[in-house]
Amino acid sequence: METDEVDALTGLATYNVLIEYLEDSVPAEVLYIEIDEPARFNDAFGYDTDKRILLYFCENISSLLDDELFVRIGTYSFVIAKKNPSKPGELKLLADKIINQLREPMNFDGNLLYMTAAIGIASSFYGFYSAATLVRQAEHAMKKAKREGTNRIVLCQENRGFSFEHELKLLRDIPRAIENGEIYFVYQGQYNYAQKAFTGAEMLARWEHPVLGNVPPDIFIPLAEKSGMITPLMNKTLIEVSKMYKKLEEKGFDDFSIALNLSFQVLMEESFLDNVTFLLDAYGLKGKPLTFEIMEDTIPDHLESFTARLDEVKALGFSLAVDDYGTGHTSLTYLLHFPIDYLKIDRSFVHNIHQNRRNFLLFKSIIDMADALELKVIAEGIETREDDAILQQFEGITVQGYLYCKPLRAEALLKRL
Repeated sequence: METDEVDALTGLATYNVLIEYLEDSVPAEVLYIEIDEPARFNDAFGYDTDKRILLYFCENISSLLDDELFVRIGTYSFVIAKKNPSKPGELKLLADKIINQLREPMNFDGNLLYMTAAIGIASSFYGFYSAATLVRQAEHAMKKAKREGTNRIVLCQENRGFSFEHELKLLRDIPRAIENGEIYFVYQGQYNYAQKAFTGAEMLARWEHPVLGNVPPDIFIPLAEKSGMITPLMNKTLIEVSKMYKKLEEKGFDDFSIALNLSFQVLMEESFLDNVTFLLDAYGLKGKPLTFEIMEDTIPDHLESFTARLDEVKALGFSLAVDDYGTGHTSLTYLLHFPIDYLKIDRSFVHNIHQNRRNFLLFKSIIDMADALELKVIAEGIETREDDAILQQFEGITVQGYLYCKPLRAEALLKRL
């Protein structure tokens, strides 16, 4: 059975019909659901098991619908749209019913199969008036639900301030922005308690768009990944960091470390090592105390190739850090095998640590674990003197936050040092 037969047999609408349906409708809500890889059952139960699961799923969902529009939007992705809901989150009731259905086993030729999914919901009550934007926000919410676990539902209640049309403009403008310096870099100092000094800084990208103004990194970094411009942006970052090292050396800061975020997409590109090796030679970065930070929630489930690539990066002389540690699902076993040097503890463990004993105990347990694994620790989000006073009990750690240093341009950071 071909994939388009699922649409034919279930009578699902197309994406264009969905946009037309939503275009002049305010308010409206969109439910975006993605089933977790039914093709994994094909080897055990037959090559077309995933198609049969999709048919079963579509028939069951259709039985729950009233006047909503049901659309297939990807291989295992579907959208349910509702015009004129009576209140925000009305589709949440439908989402609960879908999840409850999925918790019941499906019987295929006497075999009981359990499916899981992630659901995101977006509502124009929160300001998403473009049809395409509404669908995209529901997809973003679905991806957040997927990161949080299985059979999760996330309701998007945030107006990001950028319409679908704005995002299309940003996609077109990214190459020019990298080239002409609209995308620039700032540095947030990292203060070491034991040395009583700034010993490093995290390098952060910023974009000041001439029309749209400040574009947050959580908007333009995913767009750069989607457009294929993340590698040119990484190249620009390494070139700029080489300039910063020259300025640091002129001021006598020879051991000052700089950390920058490394996109998983860039890291796993086949040409990554050759590209970085060329930049190391061309811009004098060999032997510099440079750290690549990897977001914890981007660490993949299949770790062999990922760990091998980290080993190759280490062989080039870089340090490695796991960023936002504590927010993802990193197994402690992984930390035994990853060639990492730093754990960056997420700010959620630090906020109001002077008032929250549970936060303190969790923070202390991470410090003890890091000490046992001989990993250095950087705590993020230090914003109050009260929290800082508690953290100073852990003399060997480094801290980063607005209390010590806001993100600064290169010259301003040098003055601060």
